[in-house]
Amino acid sequence: MMDELPALDVSPPSDRALDAAETLLRGFYLQDMREMHLSNCAFDAAREAAAGAEEHMARAFQIEFPDCPASHSCRAGKLFMRALFLQDEIENRETFLDCFAHDVPDDIFISDVRGAPNTSINDDTRWAMVENIMKSSCNEIDLDPEFATLHVRFWRMHGQKRDGWRSIARRAHRIKVAHMVPTADAQTVDALARYFVAGAERHDEWDREDVQREVNSVLTIVGTYYQAIFDLRDE
Repeated sequence: MMDELPALDVSPPSDRALDAAETLLRGFYLQDMREMHLSNCAFDAAREAAAGAEEHMARAFQIEFPDCPASHSCRAGKLFMRALFLQDEIENRETFLDCFAHDVPDDIFISDVRGAPNTSINDDTRWAMVENIMKSSCNEIDLDPEFATLHVRFWRMHGQKRDGWRSIARRAHRIKVAHMVPTADAQTVDALARYFVAGAERHDEWDREDVQREVNSVLTIVGTYYQAIFDLRDE
């Protein structure tokens, strides 16, 4: 997959870049674990995975937005992850409803899973909640709220395997990259957005059986992405 990505004028991924990549990727893996545990109505395991996912994304956002107060970037990362949790609740509504055959703790779901209208995934009214959470995340780090709108559109299309999600994902991520490294030219910004899409594609292949294997499968792509950001900041 690296051969298909645009070349970047970047040094080999440093330990710092690889650590940043692993932090981000483990956050996404724990998000997947929350989804899996909820599918099995394993509430304690789901709660533990959710807490870990939020903490990893908080650390990732602190790395990505070092000029923001740490409390703000941390909050932004946790909100971003909570938006992902809600997306999972929309896409897995029928499966998660089975959990209500048990006593469901109040803190397990972000939304009212049982009370949500019985509509198609695309027509679920909770997508507006996802976008509002994402806009709150953007507000913490002074990121253009258009990122939230486009990123939620990407999630919505990607989850339903609709054509065009890659293009929307690139548009969204260009906004984020331009904010992280304002000195980057348009070509570099788009190249890094393409690395993000490549990482998302590789994530789709995870089977959720071995965290280190899954992380390693995409570590070079994401490590190169972070190294490019660090190099640009150091210029």
